[in-house]
Amino acid sequence: MKRIFALLIGVALLGCSDDDGGSGPNPDLDLVIGTWNLTELAISPAQDIDEDGVPTTNVVEELPCLSARIEIRADNTWTYSGVDVVVTTITGGLFKFFCSEQPRTAGGNWDLQGNIVRLADATGNLTLFTLDRSELTLTNIIGENLPGLQAEVYTRQ
Repeated sequence: MKRIFALLIGVALLGCSDDDGGSGPNPDLDLVIGTWNLTELAISPAQDIDEDGVPTTNVVEELPCLSARIEIRADNTWTYSGVDVVVTTITGGLFKFFCSEQPRTAGGNWDLQGNIVRLADATGNLTLFTLDRSELTLTNIIGENLPGLQAEVYTRQ
């Protein structure tokens, strides 16, 4: 009986490995930590927001007052500061875009799951950004039909 028990223990120990499917630290953590500036607020269809005769799909190019910055820190906290875009309906599927009068700040905790950066604010709202390692961008897909806000893109500084 003792031999069978010892044999079972031996087989169990030899059958186990330290490869439990888990992994070490995510190598992208160093890419995520830092300052990210808003470089694109994509809309569809293109609109001529600044009325210069050239429609665009990037609101940031049309509104120089629009800005935003996300600071992602190694202690798994983040802060946001920026001037948001305000959109009002005109007519005929057109919208008026302008910058908010008051800057906005926010913050909370973050984590990284694969290439998804998850920002949770103090109220528990979760915003997901896809990390593009080669372009060093974070993209949040908005996907609104009206006024056509499609995505916000932040570039690492």
